[in-house]
Amino acid sequence: MTTAAAQGPARAPTPLLPHGSSRASPDPEAVAASASASASRQPPAPETPGSKGPKPSTGAPPAPPGRRGARAPTADPVSDRVTTLLIRRILCSQHLDKGKATPPPLEDLLPPLTSRNDVDLQLYALIAIILREFVQNWYNKITPDETFVAEIVQIIAHITRTLEQRLRKVDLESLLFDEIPSLLDQHVTAYRTAHDPIDHHPIKTNPREIYHSLCPLPALSPAPRPSDPVSLAEQSGNEVAYRQLLVHALLAVVLPTEDLENDCLTALVGQIFSELIVANAVANKLSEPWMIYEMLIIVSRVVQERRAAKMGGAPMAGGTRRSLSASIQGLFWTFLQWCFLAVSCGRMLITIFVASRSVPFRASRGAGHHDDLANEQVGLKKEASWSETRSRPVKTPVLAFRCWAAASNLMETEVRMPWLHGTLSLLQWMAMTGPGHVADVNGRLDR
Repeated sequence: MTTAAAQGPARAPTPLLPHGSSRASPDPEAVAASASASASRQPPAPETPGSKGPKPSTGAPPAPPGRRGARAPTADPVSDRVTTLLIRRILCSQHLDKGKATPPPLEDLLPPLTSRNDVDLQLYALIAIILREFVQNWYNKITPDETFVAEIVQIIAHITRTLEQRLRKVDLESLLFDEIPSLLDQHVTAYRTAHDPIDHHPIKTNPREIYHSLCPLPALSPAPRPSDPVSLAEQSGNEVAYRQLLVHALLAVVLPTEDLENDCLTALVGQIFSELIVANAVANKLSEPWMIYEMLIIVSRVVQERRAAKMGGAPMAGGTRRSLSASIQGLFWTFLQWCFLAVSCGRMLITIFVASRSVPFRASRGAGHHDDLANEQVGLKKEASWSETRSRPVKTPVLAFRCWAAASNLMETEVRMPWLHGTLSLLQWMAMTGPGHVADVNGRLDR
């Protein structure tokens, strides 16, 4: 029998076999001695659930070599902090100073784009991405100078500020509820006419050609035909030229005179606006059905999340709601709620009708009315020419805005529910031309 000193190097402890095995289990003292001798040379083997031997008196067991540690939580990619870092890295690289603990705010480094800092942050993020993808990727290969990017940012800031000032002078209620719905109404009518022609196969005309005959557009003419590559190329060239004409006409209004005389600057800024913004962002992305559906999904998801947060995350069960609405008590409370709603709506209408006397006229909300009042005070209103009078925009009653006709055309109420369409038209006509002209321009309901 050999001693422990004459034996070979100690091995890792052997796990116990299941119950009923013919092999004897090792001595606990020998297992502890061998484990302590091999601890300095190799990591301990994982212990099986069936082992009953003593555990080594060491600290916390090390992590398995095949697993990684817990990953640190990443920052939100759309948070304001990440957005600010992106803007600093692309647009303010010449101002980066790693020695300073607190860098200066973006308001001190970049010119303001609008009158709101939160809007400027998102606009600068968009500008930074555009400049990184379409300007810096080729300009940095020529020179490391950052002055060129700074000049582009200054020009864009001047354009956005000028646009904001001009938008404040626009009659937004007429633009959003009268002019744009009028265009939409014409488009829907022309589209339905083009897809429901009088002729049929085999002399049926292409719907695109009928639509362009009813609504001729220079940017979309001639009507492209998939079988004719020449028409496709010609239509694409006309669209590019029309976009550049629109952008250059815009730059002639918003750019300063010294920058407008710089052909290189106008060409570069014009290409950025016409190709990157109007063509790629608006024509190829925002006008696509999948993008419109995606925006609607995002809006509905945000509304549902806010509603769930207000409700406390405890939606009412469907069975409970159905049983409550079917009960007599549920019907009683529903009827009572509708009565309260009707009384509240009537009270609100009466309050609005009474308080409409103190509401100023619609014409006094713009700058043009103040000019008219000043002209009346100095006696210059009588000297205004007929052409100047014709050039002024004519006020349209709110009830006569084209948004109502466009909505009726989209829902096809004249065909589906002619009685409802006729009733609403009669009420509209009576409100604008009836006694008191309550819905006419600057009437009680029009203010």
